[in-house]
Amino acid sequence: MVNLMRKFAKRVGRPGTQIWRGEDMISSLPDHLLYLILRFLTTEEAVWTSVLSSRWRHLWKWVPSLELDTSDFPDERTCAGFIDKFLNFQSESYLREFKLRIDQANCRSDVSLYEPCLGVMIKKPNIRHFQVESDLLEHWCTNEIPLTLSACEALVCLKLHFVRLNDFESLSLPCLKIMYLEDVFFPSDAAVETLISCSPVLEDLKISLNGDDVVVVLRVYSQSLKSFTLKRKDPVNAINGAHTVLVDTPRLEYMSLIDYQFKSFKIISMSDSVKIDLDVNFDLMRDNLSERDIIYNLLNNFSGVRDMTISWTTLEFIYRFQDMNPLPKFHDLTRLRVTMSSNASLEVLPIVLESCPKLKHFHCTLELVHDYSVAVITRLSRVLPRCLVFSLESVEMESPITEKATELKLVRYFLENSATLKKLVLRLNHESTGEKHEPSVLKHLIESPRRSSLCQFEVLAVPPNPEPWWIYVKPQRF
Repeated sequence: MVNLMRKFAKRVGRPGTQIWRGEDMISSLPDHLLYLILRFLTTEEAVWTSVLSSRWRHLWKWVPSLELDTSDFPDERTCAGFIDKFLNFQSESYLREFKLRIDQANCRSDVSLYEPCLGVMIKKPNIRHFQVESDLLEHWCTNEIPLTLSACEALVCLKLHFVRLNDFESLSLPCLKIMYLEDVFFPSDAAVETLISCSPVLEDLKISLNGDDVVVVLRVYSQSLKSFTLKRKDPVNAINGAHTVLVDTPRLEYMSLIDYQFKSFKIISMSDSVKIDLDVNFDLMRDNLSERDIIYNLLNNFSGVRDMTISWTTLEFIYRFQDMNPLPKFHDLTRLRVTMSSNASLEVLPIVLESCPKLKHFHCTLELVHDYSVAVITRLSRVLPRCLVFSLESVEMESPITEKATELKLVRYFLENSATLKKLVLRLNHESTGEKHEPSVLKHLIESPRRSSLCQFEVLAVPPNPEPWWIYVKPQRF
């Protein structure tokens, strides 16, 4: 070790005794290595290194990333002033990454003070990652953060939360690949379309519109987009009502719709291998006939997909109106994941399977939903869906242990009727109800006859949650 220290001393041109007796070795490293070390620290930690010695006083200012939380400053004016001073110091634009979290716990926060410095920051020629988010307690006492976008030649990742975008005349984002916009207020329909179309290499887009947005027609036109998530905040309380969505994304591989309401949803183009995740919430107290047509037309957009996930929120609507407008056929669907109410599962399951004549892989999660409007069916339909006889290969079911043993009835349904089934897995969660099946009941089920001689049947326990319920985990954006 001593020999290594001496060799290092010779390299930096310093006597070994000087390094050992009064000066730390790290301070003797060249600047570019010190910058690399500081990159592993938070901005707050990097700033604290300035008190080590005169050698470290200004080193943190050359670190290519700046991450700030306004709660670390006495007020907004001080934080905005700090950003201004940092920008003035970095005149040569070493900055690559900028993250700002604005604490609006105080209803009197003046977020407009950040507009000038944020406008300068995003124009930095080498900035690649730009993120601004607001920590909200109540929407009614918070203000949107104003921001003006312009040409950002190097920007690769843009993440904005509770930001109000100003009008822009020209915009260029030639390198942007990731764009997350949560509760972002757009000035017009054209602004959304321009923001997407001026990003020729965009691959991952997530939009969560606020209930107060003014967008009437949301156009998502992109030749490069691969993943698209669309969400709407407080859809039932949206003051401008539902609107139209148009999607033209020939390379799209994944689409997710969450808590969304619209009067029209049309897909012009998307990839044949796209995966769809539907968690669409409709207000059943309004015009039922109109909403029935909307959800039916929405599902028709996905009649050719091969992989789909449907929540109980969406399935419940389909279930209530299936007599008037049955579920469309998904002729190419081979993999399906659903969540459904345990009370309604005996009736809903055959309806779902009948709509997927070529289904091979099925995953079902049962939930205890106390909905008295759902009719309780005690027996499954004797009319077997086509996939159950000709194509279904694997079934995985996760369920709480119910008083009526609904989960066991569903297992018998698959074992006794599926001619092509190769594997069936039942995951039981007894923690949610405190109930347990008698071992003899499960043993009898495992030994029961099966229509498919190749079928393997497993009963597994859902592993307990490793974290206590009282531990708060901050939710991630999107």
